[in-house]
Amino acid sequence: MGSNSPSIESPQMPEVAFPMEDDDRYLHGRVGPSIGHDIFLPEPVEVKRPTGSLSKFHVPWQQKATLPPLTNQPYSSNEAMADQVLPHYPGASVAAKSHLSLLLALPSELLNYIFNFLGPLDLASVSSTCRMLSGHAKLDLYWQRHVQENTPGVQLSSPSPYTSYRELFISHDPHWFLTKYKVWFCDYFLTGKIIICRYDPRRGCIEGYRLVAERSPPTFDPWEADDEVLIHSFKPQCRLHLDQPVLQIDAIKHESPVGSSGESTAFHKFNAETPMRINERSHHGVFSNFLLARPVEELPNMSLWPPPTIPAHSRVRNASQEAFVGAGHKPQKRSQVSDQAFRIRRWMQMTAGSNAPGIHLAEEVYTYATLDPKVYTPTEDKPYRGIWVGDYSGHGCEFLLVHQPDDEEPFDEASVVRGEDETAEEWESRKKEERIYRGSLEAIKLTGDPNVPRGEYTFIADDISKGGFIRTATEQRFKGARIVRSTGHIANPMFRNHTYIESQLIMISPNQLAQYWVGFGHISFFERVDIDQFLSPFSDPQPNLT
Repeated sequence: MGSNSPSIESPQMPEVAFPMEDDDRYLHGRVGPSIGHDIFLPEPVEVKRPTGSLSKFHVPWQQKATLPPLTNQPYSSNEAMADQVLPHYPGASVAAKSHLSLLLALPSELLNYIFNFLGPLDLASVSSTCRMLSGHAKLDLYWQRHVQENTPGVQLSSPSPYTSYRELFISHDPHWFLTKYKVWFCDYFLTGKIIICRYDPRRGCIEGYRLVAERSPPTFDPWEADDEVLIHSFKPQCRLHLDQPVLQIDAIKHESPVGSSGESTAFHKFNAETPMRINERSHHGVFSNFLLARPVEELPNMSLWPPPTIPAHSRVRNASQEAFVGAGHKPQKRSQVSDQAFRIRRWMQMTAGSNAPGIHLAEEVYTYATLDPKVYTPTEDKPYRGIWVGDYSGHGCEFLLVHQPDDEEPFDEASVVRGEDETAEEWESRKKEERIYRGSLEAIKLTGDPNVPRGEYTFIADDISKGGFIRTATEQRFKGARIVRSTGHIANPMFRNHTYIESQLIMISPNQLAQYWVGFGHISFFERVDIDQFLSPFSDPQPNLT
């Protein structure tokens, strides 16, 4: 480590590479399941470092070190470099000089500061170098931060049921991506499902519950603009189906993961299927296993999840003739693990008696994928991005992604010329409006119905700018709302003869939209879903014991 140490004068450090193209607003951790091989036996990985130079580091001890300028002459040995630098560090020891390691000579405060920039796999790598660095790398201060970054919505105060956060992190490795990305939707036939994954600190487990929405019986009112058009009332109530978790990975494992061959070794850490104990599953005869997934290179006509309609950084196969047990579907090492998808295998086990062999029935494998937080996080310029719930009449409530793609060209405020009779406030308001209302708006079903299934567009407004503008609503129900041209997706059962029909999108607010289905003569509503309200188990409604 001595001869390869960077210059202490002004090393330039690379930016941290995150697994998704998001900034800190969207990320809850920098743990990438796609790097390294094992938390205990890590592959060589590149250490993440902060940008900037060491000269900007804050040194929190009483007497700050002032380093002399290093000479431009090459050093004949590490000892020569150590002789120049080490004496200027408070606490520098002769032992450090003799071991030729400038890193080991740094004060503990500075080492702690540097270690704050290391990820979990980096910490695991450093802990295998020497006793001194191992002691620093195992400090709970760092591991608590890594657990916390992967558990949005929950403020941790204890590593229970473990004695340290390091043990807790290792226990759930490599599954922290489930809680980090929190929103997951699956390829269940036609209708699909959407679940919210979160961490429950009371039990130390990762759990996933289905997100459902309920509505009151609708009322029907005529539209002021056209009394032959009916407006369907819509007041949805979204909640988690807490009676039956879809996913549950316990902190204290009662069973060892097993590979497809039935073996239980460290070699099968990533291709193993993890049995899930969900509400005493054996009592009901329904079993579930959790499977890590492996991303694939996309080829024409390949069956993939998520579908091409939904933006994604990587995709996995969602069709297999061998029930997803082959090496092409299961990762064999950490670098092959997808942090964007996973699978759940479910089946029934029927038994005739305590000693009779069971009968394996009705096995199904569902593939789940997540969304890049960027595509559903609203911004000032893209305020309609988000996860929404919509009214689909006889089909009930369905969840969808409202996607506002990035603009190909940045907005040019100089193109908005102030009118002669326009006040400064009116001009600023018009510039803001033209900055927001540009490009397209696409609504994609995360859950679907027998007519238009999950993964398909439900409506598209190709141009929400002046090019697609129809009018500003003057009727009391939608007063001030922007109305633009759109097309609605319809189909016969089993998605036969699907087509797009004329419709109009009524942009009431960034939290509420309405769709006028011209051919059907009715208006239905869509409302934004606040996903974060479901992330804390402490916010769950209390069960009614009466």
